[in-house]
Amino acid sequence: SLYQNCVFCGISNPTMEEDIVVVGGGVAGLATALALHRVGLKSLVLERADSLRTAGAAFILWPNAWKALDSLGVAHALRPRYSLLDGIRGCSNCTGVSKEVQLKQGGSSARQECRCIERMAVLEALAKELPEGSVRFNSKIVHLYKNRVSPFTTLELADGTFLTAKIVIGCDGVYSVVAKWMGFPAAKSAGRVAIRGMATYPYTHHFQKLMIQVWGRGVRTGFVTCTDKQVYWFITRKSQPQDAEICSDGERVRGAALELVRDLPEHITEAIKSSPADTINLAELKVRWLWPWEWGRGKGRGSVTIAGDALHPLTPDLGQGACLALEDAVLLGKLLGEAMETVNMVDWGEPEVGKIESCFNKYLNARRRRVSAVISAAFVTGIVQEGSSRLMRFVRDWIFFPVFSMSYLLYFSES
Repeated sequence: SLYQNCVFCGISNPTMEEDIVVVGGGVAGLATALALHRVGLKSLVLERADSLRTAGAAFILWPNAWKALDSLGVAHALRPRYSLLDGIRGCSNCTGVSKEVQLKQGGSSARQECRCIERMAVLEALAKELPEGSVRFNSKIVHLYKNRVSPFTTLELADGTFLTAKIVIGCDGVYSVVAKWMGFPAAKSAGRVAIRGMATYPYTHHFQKLMIQVWGRGVRTGFVTCTDKQVYWFITRKSQPQDAEICSDGERVRGAALELVRDLPEHITEAIKSSPADTINLAELKVRWLWPWEWGRGKGRGSVTIAGDALHPLTPDLGQGACLALEDAVLLGKLLGEAMETVNMVDWGEPEVGKIESCFNKYLNARRRRVSAVISAAFVTGIVQEGSSRLMRFVRDWIFFPVFSMSYLLYFSES
């Protein structure tokens, strides 16, 4: 079973040593551990929570994500459970203008595979493929130390224990301790929030197998079919003072969501009403802008790097957050697997650290251009889509929308 591969207690041995430590047991962390496992490298995943985290009901996986999941050997476990989307539709609630893009299906290389997947299903699929004992829960990292006389990196845990590692990969999310230690700037607020939820019906719903977005005055609403009985929905808007007060209360967030969609068709409000409170959440959107030279902040930090949201927090307007994390994992597995062929793990010293640091620099350089493009495009797209001024709505409804239709979502789905 899944949890035979995981250890639920914190680390109690302050002198514990590991070859490779992955910090964070989310999509990026588990995918990275699995990518390493596929090339014969054992790693230990440290997860701060007491179980796999369910925050974020679902996400959309675009063709680039499915390519990564195929590479990791877990796509087959997910495809049969979730609906293959037929297309993407967008419409303006201000002008009534509507556009739709059909997704290419079939077995050809040009297939545009897109499905909305429960986050927990992806985590479980990844975790089940890991060797027993690969994930350790209740293991929150609070600080990293680099010993000047030792080639090891020391990690301090919240319970006061310490662990030394030869290689550290930080996949610990937007508020990454590892990224901060490496010198990366903190992610900044995008000035917007996202409300998300998963509607569950006791019967087969009547939603088409589409991703549908509706743009209004300063608000964007979307819903996507996951299965015959599940529909994922989301709302994005500008941040408000009361957000911090209600974000931890699913019922209050539901009320805020219903207020935002009160002018939309009844089946949309019904989806929000049909969502269990524990699937509804409100989260502030964060983004990190990096100048080209800032991607070199990992230099001098030895055999330590970051991936997923720890590396590239971005707004969800292109639906690429989890997809980029999976891309990171596959590339890290490939590059680290190649680098380890010339590394002596038994006699670990500065020459070995230098080889791994060179590998990680190669990884960051390879990710820089694509990740920067997706972050920028997502941020600009969000501003245009949620424009509340008359000028911005004109640009959205009569320039951006007619020119790009919904194909902009597919442009960045090719890795």
